[in-house]
Amino acid sequence: MCDVSGGRATKDAIPGAELLIIDGMGHDPPRTPWSEITSRIADLVQRVETVAVSDSTAS
Repeated sequence: MCDVSGGRATKDAIPGAELLIIDGMGHDPPRTPWSEITSRIADLVQRVETVAVSDSTAS
């Protein structure tokens, strides 16, 4: 898809960003890492929702 250096640069440019590098990823990703990917997405959503709820109750 793109060189991993682009992903590293993006992560470095965004405070708090995380980078997950999965061997074999491309336009036809293998099924093996799907549970890892979806779990990380769910964790991100949970963190964002926690911050949003915290911000809304602080007002």
